[in-house]
Amino acid sequence: MLSTAVRMIPKWQNPRGTFTLLLWSLLLINFPFMIWKALCVFTGSSHPIMVVISESMAPAFTRGDLIFLWNRQSWVHAGEIPVCWFPGKPLPMVHRAIKSVWLDGKEQFTLTKGDNNDGDDVPLYPPGQLMVGRDEVVGVVKGYLPYLGWLSIGLQENPLVTGSVIGGLLLLAAA
Repeated sequence: MLSTAVRMIPKWQNPRGTFTLLLWSLLLINFPFMIWKALCVFTGSSHPIMVVISESMAPAFTRGDLIFLWNRQSWVHAGEIPVCWFPGKPLPMVHRAIKSVWLDGKEQFTLTKGDNNDGDDVPLYPPGQLMVGRDEVVGVVKGYLPYLGWLSIGLQENPLVTGSVIGGLLLLAAA
């Protein structure tokens, strides 16, 4: 005798449910990357959001501040805060532009200085370089949120925090 009651099959045992679960999982994994790429296109910067990791720009920015970059302007003007990334350097430099010069109206070079530093940044530039080229600027700071970057700093500097976050995410995914 056939039972008229329908047995509920868990989604992971049903082929259609498994496929749906897989698609949702892929969407959740890829969504942050899609948002990041959309921000890159919108801002014109390869790194539209960064975390301040030193006190060289205090009191404007302190360690752990989240900064937002914009790279759709042609020139960097004195007083603005460009983020410079030199080839071969592991981290960028976030310092205020104190002087900008143009060569033949085409090439721009900028001298920078940290607000909390005594002198300009020439000693921090690659050997033989006296100013930052416009092509070395990944963006100009247009806004910031204080303290929100501490999670990123904690994940990079403390393996216990990293392990705890990954473990928590795995437990959440398994539930």
